[in-house]
Amino acid sequence: MSMQPSALPSAVDVPPPIGSAAWDRELVALGTDRATVDRALHLVVEDAVDGGIVEPDGHDVYLDDASPVTAAVLVLFHQERPSYSALMYLRFVWNDGDVRLRDWIVRQYAAMLVHGPQPVADSAEYGLVMDYFEAYQEAPGVLAALLTQVPADHWGGILRVAGPLAWPVKRDLFLAAAEMPALHAPLAEGMAGSFYGLYGDIDAPEAAELVGRITIADDLVRAHLIEATTQPMLMQSGSAIVVTDARWTHPDSFLLEMTVTSGLRRWSHRSELVLDGQSRGRIAHWAFPFRREIEHLVLPGRTLIKSQLHRIEGSPNDAADLVDRELELWPAGLRAHLARHH
Repeated sequence: MSMQPSALPSAVDVPPPIGSAAWDRELVALGTDRATVDRALHLVVEDAVDGGIVEPDGHDVYLDDASPVTAAVLVLFHQERPSYSALMYLRFVWNDGDVRLRDWIVRQYAAMLVHGPQPVADSAEYGLVMDYFEAYQEAPGVLAALLTQVPADHWGGILRVAGPLAWPVKRDLFLAAAEMPALHAPLAEGMAGSFYGLYGDIDAPEAAELVGRITIADDLVRAHLIEATTQPMLMQSGSAIVVTDARWTHPDSFLLEMTVTSGLRRWSHRSELVLDGQSRGRIAHWAFPFRREIEHLVLPGRTLIKSQLHRIEGSPNDAADLVDRELELWPAGLRAHLARHH
């Protein structure tokens, strides 16, 4: 397994600080100017205050269109009063904006990460993960654009919230950060989020190698990563369901009720379900939304506390043998990786 990153883009176009003279000049290229933006921002804040709002937020300054002025008003307002509300409405502008405006919005996130101040950078991290990194189709382009504008010594904010990015999208970033000791702490946080976050994604064998290569000073983060890269989650199964309905679109699978009995809760796509050292299937869908009105056969098991129904890729003929069992759940490839290296 190669652990060498491919070349990442050089940060040759660092954005100017928001509100600076250079920022004003970029507004002109966007199709507006600072005086127009300042006037619009002053009017909406004044209206909010006159209406009795003591602390205006993004709800009060959003101009309800996908124009450069609206985007710039939100960015400038956020610089003085950072909050997700302003960035949420900036995402609304993104949704309907053209390519030029979208590029400019990403550039503002880069500016926030590079120049701060810290409350602005912290807010930008949250906005990135909520509105862009969890967006499967858009995330790769947003990350690529950020890496052309954010110098490596400011990658920490990107790494910390990179959990939801698909592993192929962020792999080169993680491998490059592993070569920079100053980035080991945020890299470790991003790796932990990749395992334990609701939308996290990471290749467990490669993560295991990374854990062995970096210094993780935070005891809790290190413990979480060691667990995620060396141990399975232990599961208790209850009932199983075999769907017999002709409309069922997952013929080579069945449903298994399970609850976590040991280990920090983490979900990894296509994790191996292991019984007595043998793989018995893979989890294809955690918390499967099963509609009980379709035809099915229940193989009853014990009553579980805080259980969920998961779709298992495997032969339905094996379902009965997995009722009322203590099982191991291993991230894809990790069990084989550890067997080769220990």
